[in-house]
Amino acid sequence: MLGYFPEAYPDELFYSICARFQDRVRYPSQKATVEDLFQTKNAIAIFDFPSRLKRLVDTLPPQSGYTVDYFINNHTLLPFYSPFLPPERDQLIRDDMSGDNGAKIHARLGIVAGYVEMPSHLRFCPLCVEDDKKRFGESYWHRLHQVPGVEVCPTHSVFLENSDVLTHNRRLAYEFLAAEQAIQKAVPRPIEPLDPVHKILLNIAKDIEWLLNDCRFVPGLEDLYQKYLSLVKNNPELVTHAGRIRVQELLRLFQNHYPAEVLELLQCPLDEQIRDHWLAQLVRFPRRVHHPLRHLLLIQFLGYSAQEFFELQEAKKPFGNAPWPCLNPVCQYFQQPKIHECQITYNQENHKLTGTFSCICGFVYCRNAPEQSLEDRIQYSRIKVYGSVWEESLRLLWHDPSLTLKEIRPSLTLKEIGQRLGVSVKTVLRQADKLKLTFPRPNTTARAKNLCPSLKLRATTYEVATDVIESCRQKWLDLMAVNPDLGRTQLRSKAPAVYGQLYKYDRDWLNEHLPPLQKKNGTPDVDWEIRDIQAMAAVKVAAENLKEDSGRPVWISRTAIANSLEHPISAWVKRHLQRLPLTAKVLGEVAESREEFAVRRVKWTADRFRQEHLCPQEWELVRRAGLRPEVRQLPVVKEAIATALKNLNLLVSNIET
Repeated sequence: MLGYFPEAYPDELFYSICARFQDRVRYPSQKATVEDLFQTKNAIAIFDFPSRLKRLVDTLPPQSGYTVDYFINNHTLLPFYSPFLPPERDQLIRDDMSGDNGAKIHARLGIVAGYVEMPSHLRFCPLCVEDDKKRFGESYWHRLHQVPGVEVCPTHSVFLENSDVLTHNRRLAYEFLAAEQAIQKAVPRPIEPLDPVHKILLNIAKDIEWLLNDCRFVPGLEDLYQKYLSLVKNNPELVTHAGRIRVQELLRLFQNHYPAEVLELLQCPLDEQIRDHWLAQLVRFPRRVHHPLRHLLLIQFLGYSAQEFFELQEAKKPFGNAPWPCLNPVCQYFQQPKIHECQITYNQENHKLTGTFSCICGFVYCRNAPEQSLEDRIQYSRIKVYGSVWEESLRLLWHDPSLTLKEIRPSLTLKEIGQRLGVSVKTVLRQADKLKLTFPRPNTTARAKNLCPSLKLRATTYEVATDVIESCRQKWLDLMAVNPDLGRTQLRSKAPAVYGQLYKYDRDWLNEHLPPLQKKNGTPDVDWEIRDIQAMAAVKVAAENLKEDSGRPVWISRTAIANSLEHPISAWVKRHLQRLPLTAKVLGEVAESREEFAVRRVKWTADRFRQEHLCPQEWELVRRAGLRPEVRQLPVVKEAIATALKNLNLLVSNIET
């Protein structure tokens, strides 16, 4: 049992505690220090995710109060990663750090293939060093300063400095180097508060500081994904009509928000040519583990700090939380919260989210987002379906208004009916016509002028204006006689009022006295056979050009080929492919299947490795080619990967010999 072990300082790296222990105890050899701490010859000095912590805790005096969880939570980097891991994987890593299986930790975290490397040197803040010496009499390694992505000190707003201590040094695998001995005096480099790049770096550092010291959330990947999805969909520009994320638009806005130099500095660049880039994966694939830096960049892009995001119990919804009120004035649940489901779609016309709400009375209404006040809850943009309850109320008010009144009184006016039903007079008339209600209304003297112009009126409706109809008929016949060569549209433009009267009140007669339909207004017919031959040749050339492109391969799909064609051939292929049988046949022949595209990407990636004289591992080839798991398991793709790796191995062997 150890008789002495240093007291840990706030935010001190576990490596730093061991370094101060080694500096004070002064064992005859560095290896002896490690063996005494961890009771094994296999342990080494690790700065980020130490293992065998249970062995260390067991050797400490009971009164020390140290536990494995205390070290992990307060003096290692795991709390930075935990909120973005599946809870079961987080527990496995904690077990690995407690036990002797430390070799698997980095792989479980995804650090090995995550393209976000750990800092090459231990880092420090010059002003933190001065404060530590004043407070504790010595400096130490802060764990916050060793986290990838922390480029500035959030406490003093100055840039971090590299020490001479390597974080991965195989020659000094057993040596813990204390900060007091390794840190040299450095002049602080303050950030510029107005510099947008410096501001982003400071916000990232503050978020990481909160994750390390105060965050105890491990929500799981599915919950993170659902929260991202909900927040992204609050922006109408980023949602399709079907409710899917517009990934390309998200990428454009994301790159406008973050300067390219920031993404490069934080090792999170985005390649527009890669369809399955990490930003797309965050909003599409909830089960994939990504580096916390990528999550923080997305969270800040959505307008939240890490603390605000994780403490957000539920992402703000465009129409608030259920239940919603029924807005049918004649429903027994009028303005009562009885609707529990809301269907959200994207409106292409006004570029807003639209919510559709359905009550059990059959009344269905829509409302555009966002919902900004309680008054908005009792408003609708339009009524989609009136429902049986509303329609039955209209029938009663239309035929026998006394049934709905306490006193006997003359028939309700159309305006009063509209007020009771919550609609305009025109809507009352339109719905009455759809329900085949009698015109005019019983016990009323309604005249034709009281009816909605859009209604198809019955024969008795215009009998009161026979002279007007006869006059319009004669004017129309005279017009046709004077202009025998004009078509329907041209005649209508010469006498719109006459045409309108006949269309409203005498449509059958009008249809019998219209000139015959003209084809294309005199324009020549299109020769689709010639167009088919032209389009077929253009499709072949476009497909060849896409294949010969030296850049990253693009899927030669029907859409990609059509988009690459020049106008007007592109429009022919997109809109009238059914009239172009030869083109459709060639398009099906030259378009790639998913397997063919994957094989071509494998070959292209292998060619890039060949030019670099590198022999990659299989996972490196697959990742660079951008193959999804289900695609790379296809037999033809597996064969292509194996062939590419074999050829690369032979090439590298020949170069070495």
